[in-house]
Amino acid sequence: MGTVIINPQAEAAQISLAEPSKVFGMLKSMYMGRKDSRQIYRVLLKFPISMIPSNCMILKSILKIYVQFTNCRTSSLFTPFALQEDWSVDTVNWKNQPAFYPMFTGEPRYLNREGFYTFNITKPVSMWYNHEISNYGLIIKNTETQNKTAKQITTVTNSILSPSIEITYTPKCETQVISTRFVSQTEEISTDELYTFSSVMDTALTKTITYHIENLGNTPVEILLQVSANLTDFMNDSSTPRIIAPHDQIYAIPYTFSKYLRIAARNVNPGETSRLKIWYQAQEG
Repeated sequence: MGTVIINPQAEAAQISLAEPSKVFGMLKSMYMGRKDSRQIYRVLLKFPISMIPSNCMILKSILKIYVQFTNCRTSSLFTPFALQEDWSVDTVNWKNQPAFYPMFTGEPRYLNREGFYTFNITKPVSMWYNHEISNYGLIIKNTETQNKTAKQITTVTNSILSPSIEITYTPKCETQVISTRFVSQTEEISTDELYTFSSVMDTALTKTITYHIENLGNTPVEILLQVSANLTDFMNDSSTPRIIAPHDQIYAIPYTFSKYLRIAARNVNPGETSRLKIWYQAQEG
């Protein structure tokens, strides 16, 4: 089994409805989503995969981006679509943008706060590798129906914050047992008297899951694990919330299997605020 991480070779371009003929070229940061009815943005990405050996099977492909601005934390669902036509950073604009396949997509993700986000794009990468469709890259967009849902991502080259993909593959000719893979993600969220939510994790192929949650503030916080089958309807995994004392740390394990998992958190006392540090750790394979 092998892994390829593609970062500096990535190409990125922004297109804008407000300036349909403008070629933006390479920028240090780019917008995607909708500010208002005129200001709608999309981001195009292209990654070469020629370094993957022949006669392999793509096991998993993860797109990673860094969101540096979320427009008042307005949540919106963004999806990467495989492109049907080629494009160039030096010429692409809104008017001549390439068409995309509505059915060949990566994992949709809600972007509601600053930080790193990952999209499972195994399906389009596998189709590129197997020459089922040409590798013209991806276009990332939301539904573009709601104002103030634009996000700004970092696209500066040769940076740990620039878009990247991690592709895990194995030779088809070998019979082997896929070893367990350790998965870890850390984030911080602010809390008040209303529920705040962590990033949504896709746990469809996950064997073991544990959250470690530390209360960084001076007031108690309650947390609930929530599960969902469709990224839209979340239900409490347990009817009894867990309380985290100030500067204390607990761990939480889900009881119910569902494809998607997140944490809901709020302060116990109205009018108070706090901050949580969350470690998501799991085993896949």
